[in-house]
Order: sequence, then C-alpha cells, then structure tokens
Amino acid sequence: MSKKSKFSNFLTAGQPVRVVRRFKNNEEGATAVEFAIIGGPFFLLIFAIIETSLLFFANQYLETIVDDIARLYRTGQIANISTKADLKTEICNRVVALFDCNKIVIQVDTSPKFSSLPPPPTVSGNVDGSGNYAPTERFPSEICPSEVLQFTASYEWPIYANYSAPLVSKGLNDNALINVTSVIRTEAFPIPTGSSC
Repeated sequence: MSKKSKFSNFLTAGQPVRVVRRFKNNEEGATAVEFAIIGGPFFLLIFAIIETSLLFFANQYLETIVDDIARLYRTGQIANISTKADLKTEICNRVVALFDCNKIVIQVDTSPKFSSLPPPPTVSGNVDGSGNYAPTERFPSEICPSEVLQFTASYEWPIYANYSAPLVSKGLNDNALINVTSVIRTEAFPIPTGSSC
C-alpha cells in the first residue's frame, strides 16, 4: 500500500478527529505548561525586587556611615582626620559589608556659608571614556570650627538585571550610582594646635 493510500485511509477513518479530541480532553501536564509560560516573568520580577531592595539597603547603609562621620566632624571629635587617606581609612573601618571601600569616592567641601557650597556631584560630566563614574575627589586642607561642611560619598552599585539598568544608570556601565551627601555646620570646638583656622 502506498503512502498516499495510507493517508487517505487515515483521513476517511476519522482518525484526525479522534486524535484532536483525545488531545483536547487530556489535561495531564497543564500545570507544567502554565508554569513554563508564567515562571520566567515571575522569577525575573522576584529577582528585580531583591536587587532593588539591596540597592536601597546599600544606600541607607552608606548614608548612615556618612552621617556618623559628619557628626564627628561637626563636634570636632575627629580633627585628626586631616587628609583624604585618613578619611578613607575611617570609612573603611566602618564598612562591614556590601561595599568595596576602595571604590567609594569622597568629596569634602568647606565654606563660610551654605550658599557658596558647590552642588553635589552627579553622573553628568563625571563619567570617563570607559563609562565609569570618576569625579575628582576633594578634601580641604583643614576643617575649622563654625564653618559649613559638605561631605559626599558616591559608589557605583552593580546592576545585574540588565533590563532595568537604563532606568537607573544614566550613562554608567549598567550600574546605579549611590550618592549620599551630608551638609552640616561645625560647632565652635577648640581649634587644634598648629591649625591656621
């Protein structure tokens, strides 16, 4: 019997209708098919929620460190931190997890009044040719009593859910910028020996 005649007998015997009816009534594996359709977006959403939560937690953690150090500056308790390296060491002593403290960028500015402070750094104009956040770090020669101090710490936080990176990176290499600023007026603490304040 030829292939053509076998197919004709298959069609005339009503086999296709029975096969379709049998396939339609069989619900085994329906849950697996539904999970395959919904599982990918579901896990992508869960991962994005976890990543966003970690970003907010890291931001709060860095903000706490900056506020604590700014409070010590305000009261004159850390007058011995007179260089950028000393400040980095102080930050690294406080960083327990989440950050590579060598990648934290610091900028400290002082001024006699609030209105003459520079604006905090942003991504715009501070990204190098490789797409890395690279502003100029600043630290004053000394911090005097009764002056305004602006302390900014920035960190490039990696983003792994690349679909959300363009929403938060704005020019960085698929990273988000954590940028924390604390502005205080130092108290009238005793001027350290040898200071030119």
